[in-house]
Amino acid sequence: MRFYYISILSVILLGVIYFVGTGLLVWLGTWLSKRWKHGWAAVMPLFLLLYIGPVAEEFWIAWNFGQLCKKDAGIFINKTVEVEGFYDDTHTWTERRMNEPAEPKFSFVEGRGQRSGKDVFWRHERVDGAIRSFEIAQPTARYHYKWPHMDTPVSYKVEKIERVVSDNVTGELLARETKYRRRAPWFFIGLDRPVMLCPGPGEHPLEKFGSVYNLALRPVRKDH
Repeated sequence: MRFYYISILSVILLGVIYFVGTGLLVWLGTWLSKRWKHGWAAVMPLFLLLYIGPVAEEFWIAWNFGQLCKKDAGIFINKTVEVEGFYDDTHTWTERRMNEPAEPKFSFVEGRGQRSGKDVFWRHERVDGAIRSFEIAQPTARYHYKWPHMDTPVSYKVEKIERVVSDNVTGELLARETKYRRRAPWFFIGLDRPVMLCPGPGEHPLEKFGSVYNLALRPVRKDH
């Protein structure tokens, strides 16, 4: 199970609910027992409902979240290939990004962009040491980096985030990065509601680190 973060205000709220609820049920049990010999027996299930009810949602979310995290969360590289470039369906690329030191030096990158308020496709190519950018009708790159799941609900208050690298010709899945995010239970009170994701850095089975396309796709070496 993956329980949500604890806040002192949430503990106080639950404490008040249990304290007041217990007091009311004790009064009810006492009142019934004076009029009916099975009065306390009739009230006992209400005590179980009182103690389990407020936190039942959290147990349900935590169990489902934990099961999904163990099932397939992580970064998995099935194959690494050398490529001239690829199509990125997750971000808008620019000349500046092509030249960022942290980015591998692909010969080209295709991606989404906008022109006159409409979504279009762009291609950025390295030509004689400079970046040439132009609009294209459709992506032409063989390898695609996509975001098939972006906050997709997969269980109650649990969402899936997934990025994949695939071969558009063979349909082969080269790499996959899958994360799950869970939401706070109803009784959580805090200044904010921090994001809870799995896996986190260093958690099994997150075997590798970095953008999944950088792990599966490598620029063709110039000495080939």
